[in-house]
Amino acid sequence: MYVEESAGGNWQVEPEQVSAFAAAVEQVRADLARITSEVAELSTPNYAPMLGTSPVGQELAEKFTDRMGSEGGLHGQLTTALSRMEEFIASAEKSAAQYLQVDGDNSSKFKFV
Repeated sequence: MYVEESAGGNWQVEPEQVSAFAAAVEQVRADLARITSEVAELSTPNYAPMLGTSPVGQELAEKFTDRMGSEGGLHGQLTTALSRMEEFIASAEKSAAQYLQVDGDNSSKFKFV
């Protein structure tokens, strides 16, 4: 639980929350890896449309393939979204690590020998 102090607007995070956050980040990474592999699979011949050999069928198949697998299509949009999500996760991990470092540094001041 986050604890907000009314004076000065400070807040506090418990170390267990940082650990839970780290576990959630790992789950998101695993989900992103799964999504990435599924998106890559969409570009394989297994998902090529089979609309016949007529010129119209061929044009529709090419249009579908372009909209699905090109950089301007679904594949490109998902790649961009996954890249942004990865940047967010990396930033969140860095913040969590910094929090743990500051928390450890501050707690060491209060240890009596």
